[in-house]
Amino acid sequence: MGRWWAAVLRLVFSLRLWSAAYAQIYKFEKANAPESKSLSLLYAFFIFDHPNATAAPNGPAQRTPYVQFKGLKLSSTSEDFTNDKLKSYQGLQIHLIKYEDLWSQVDTSQMCATSQDVAQGLSKVQDHLIIRRNKDQSFEDVNVYRHQLRFGEKEPDEKIIVKKGGVYYLVVSNCGSYDQASISGEVIVKNDHGFLPANEYSKMPFYAISGGVCALLLCIWLLLCVRWWTQLFNIHLCIAAVCALAVAESGLWYFFLLTWNSSGTHSNALFSTAVILSVTRSTCSYMLVLLACLGWGVTKPILDGSTLCRILLLSFIYIVLNVIREIVLAYSHSQAIPMAFVLLCLVPVSILNGGIFYWIFAGLTGLMETLESQGQTEKLQIFKKLWWILLIAIAFAVGVLMAQVFVFSRDFPARWEEQWMFTDGAPQVGYITVLTAIMCLWAPNEDSQRFAYSAQIDPNAEDQKDLSAVVQAEAISDDDVDVIGAKG
Repeated sequence: MGRWWAAVLRLVFSLRLWSAAYAQIYKFEKANAPESKSLSLLYAFFIFDHPNATAAPNGPAQRTPYVQFKGLKLSSTSEDFTNDKLKSYQGLQIHLIKYEDLWSQVDTSQMCATSQDVAQGLSKVQDHLIIRRNKDQSFEDVNVYRHQLRFGEKEPDEKIIVKKGGVYYLVVSNCGSYDQASISGEVIVKNDHGFLPANEYSKMPFYAISGGVCALLLCIWLLLCVRWWTQLFNIHLCIAAVCALAVAESGLWYFFLLTWNSSGTHSNALFSTAVILSVTRSTCSYMLVLLACLGWGVTKPILDGSTLCRILLLSFIYIVLNVIREIVLAYSHSQAIPMAFVLLCLVPVSILNGGIFYWIFAGLTGLMETLESQGQTEKLQIFKKLWWILLIAIAFAVGVLMAQVFVFSRDFPARWEEQWMFTDGAPQVGYITVLTAIMCLWAPNEDSQRFAYSAQIDPNAEDQKDLSAVVQAEAISDDDVDVIGAKG
């Protein structure tokens, strides 16, 4: 339980620092310095390998990954020690250290340089963090990028080419004896494509393609609706609305990533809106399928009030849990999350998904039995095909869940570049595939009205006088009944 609560507190604290940390620009805004003889791991930067990452004669080459230490300075928070008195203090430093090399280069039992360590050549300056390397190697040769912090005036900005890509920790060390200080300034990391972290970059073209595919599906659907507008009922409008949500979602995620890439700043407003839109799209999709499988607009004109209340409550819970899940998955790129916390966020949503699918299949089974008993064979065939589509979707979703739990239970996977496929790629591809299948299933045509709600009569009945009542009962008009249909 201790690790679980620590993970929760760490997440809550980290979310408060989004504006400072959730980007490739890390801002120190009078941040407290680490305690004496200690170091702090603040953030993880993701950088692509670049074959031409070499220095130009007058500084860093164009369009190569680099780290920039900008406007950094220390300020004393003690009245007894002013900045002038501490000008010679050299114990505080900022480093970028490659993740897989961190604990081989930094020995926590002997990490701060003493005069004896300087004499042995382990460090050039006393009270510096000892980075283990050969004497003929520079810090850049071992993928370490260091910047000295000083009290008083800002240090000159420093820009250094990053020669090797990977995951880099932002480390602040204090090997001196004074810790009543605050840090101001920025650490900027820029890839050759822009400020977007390397593990997020592939999402940008993916969402552009995803949005284009959904827009194409929407255009085709609208053209079919215009062609057969006299045959439409509410299910066609519902599918169009869900498809429009998918287009808006992909477009917003693309715009959010594009803005982040160009500015280096993670927009909380755009991120929150995109998450809410994604969750809303998922919730509407599930609930529309559930309503159709419960017979709304198929075998009955309306559902009872208690069922509708349960659906509304389920929708609210689903939205809350999914927003939490999306935030955790989005934030997990910057630090490892313990397995218990991953399960805490993933399993409840998965259990809820399982419950929704159980309700859908239970309703679908009952609906098919009703249609079969009423002899509505055309409707029955439609829902038999829907049954198989949903079964395949469940199998795919279970596979994605298992992959997510495996991937996010590890500190940093060896192939972190593909991590986005499990969080964004696979679910989005699965959703679009199911949506396409259902659009094909319910595509408007000259016979679409046959699938709307209708009251069945006994063909052997003798009394056929009131045939107009039968026609009226076929409720194909929006004024007669509210028909809600399936969605993918």
